[in-house]
Amino acid sequence: MRTAKKWIALALTAAVVLSVMACGEQRTGTIRVGVKSDVANFGLYDEESGRYSGMEIDLAQQICEDLGYGQVNFVTVTSADREETLDAGKVDMIIATFTITDERREKYHISPVYYTDSMAVMVEDSSLIGDMTKLKDCRIGVMEGTSHARLFASYLAERGIIPAFDADRFDAASFDGGVTFAEYDSYKEVSDALEYGDVDAFTADWSILSGFRGEGRTILEETFSAQEYGVFTQKNSPLARRIDEAVSNRLADGTIDSLKTKWGN
Repeated sequence: MRTAKKWIALALTAAVVLSVMACGEQRTGTIRVGVKSDVANFGLYDEESGRYSGMEIDLAQQICEDLGYGQVNFVTVTSADREETLDAGKVDMIIATFTITDERREKYHISPVYYTDSMAVMVEDSSLIGDMTKLKDCRIGVMEGTSHARLFASYLAERGIIPAFDADRFDAASFDGGVTFAEYDSYKEVSDALEYGDVDAFTADWSILSGFRGEGRTILEETFSAQEYGVFTQKNSPLARRIDEAVSNRLADGTIDSLKTKWGN
């Protein structure tokens, strides 16, 4: 009888160990996720409540639930420091309006696309800028660490609004080929610069601009350069394939579409 009880106890212990292992690689049961803190409807941090909210916050929580983690530790990242943060292992994954590019695919493992957007331009109505052709010789506000300045200049060049240039040698800080750029550390700073007249226009993904649109501002109708968002992990991350599966499942069961509707994205 004692022998039987002993074997039952051992079996239960083994089951618990296997269960913990199945819940994820973190022994604490906590996973660290890099997210934005200043993008309304995607990742926004409220200092008063100490909480993050947005589509990507909900998606991160659901993915981590699928992976078996009991707790999610959100870490604020910016467009300028998110790659450095991931490279240094300060987070396990990043879900932060992170656009997929060929160059980034070479450096990181990226999940299936969970959101597709396009770039656009926002202006103050008082500027009387009604279309892209009026942006020649203007100063454009962009977020540091993004490819927005290069993509915007390339689009204007394709339209013949500014002269053609070598995109491989493009540098936003020094570019002066028909438009100039001012780079900022946060989207709010770009928005403020537009309000104060330090820049003539603000270019970013349409969904990001929509969070800063208010009375007296207009997002120009013309959009360009499709932007696809994915979940980024290090190339050798043991979570990578499981995240792919989680995102694919959430796409297939309609969860991600529901989140888009919930957050107006």
